[in-house]
Amino acid sequence: MYDYSVLDPRPAGNNESIFERPCYGIEVTVPALIKRCYYNLDPQHREGLNQAAIEAALTADLPAKGSTLVTVRPDLDSFGSMAIFSFRKEGEAIDSAMMERIAMIADSDKFAKGGYPGSQPLPKRENLAVRKPLAAIAAAIADYKVPPAERVAMMKKWLQAGEEPIWYREKVEKERLEMIEALESGQIKCELRSNGRIAVVESSHRSGTAVGYCLAPVVIACNPDFKQGSVSCRKLTICAYQSKFADIKSALAELNELEPGWGGATTIGGSPQGVSSELTVDQVVMVLEKYLQEEE
Repeated sequence: MYDYSVLDPRPAGNNESIFERPCYGIEVTVPALIKRCYYNLDPQHREGLNQAAIEAALTADLPAKGSTLVTVRPDLDSFGSMAIFSFRKEGEAIDSAMMERIAMIADSDKFAKGGYPGSQPLPKRENLAVRKPLAAIAAAIADYKVPPAERVAMMKKWLQAGEEPIWYREKVEKERLEMIEALESGQIKCELRSNGRIAVVESSHRSGTAVGYCLAPVVIACNPDFKQGSVSCRKLTICAYQSKFADIKSALAELNELEPGWGGATTIGGSPQGVSSELTVDQVVMVLEKYLQEEE
């Protein structure tokens, strides 16, 4: 069996007790922490592949017995990978229904949703009843107050039977209503930049990028109160609905020169983990608009 843990990505983060056991990384993106893992499964960030970690976990060599599976990204892809390794270690079959749910996570993680549908109306009360299938389990996995092993167990139940924790479904529906109220009151600020090709969203809501995609295929999301564990920081994220809209990797490389620690994949990336970004939104816009691409 495996143990599970979330590493503290901050430069002064104390991870010593975790590293007392051999650690197998999953989407560990902090170089100093990568070095302390005997392996790091990260096809998107490490190898630049259009493959989610959960897909790679289906065929990758199993982590060594007694390993702690660790990540700095407590999301569906990383915890889904942990669940897959657990299934495989226990000799449990992965059936077609599970493969469909794995594909849902992989597509969401890679933003592989098909073509950009164009600008859409912002969320309103009229469509409040429309459910998003991954929202509740994503909220459960992101809950740092729940021990990682329990989150892996919830992930396994969802992959096996689509069973989502009821409390988190209620929570995300409440948050969605709050998001709509915040849009109505102006607490979520949205604007278009670069002749309407970039949407800039400032919000502490987790749905900032989704709101942005209603307006444009390239988004800069500024979360002034991003929660990572018990720490809050100012987080900037850049993303494109599809890679044809912007060269995100090149933009991240230039942003990393301005502020070391920026990184990510071909369609999404962000500011250094665990610390507040000092860059302004205007600086990020100036960099990103250099790498906007003409639509095919």
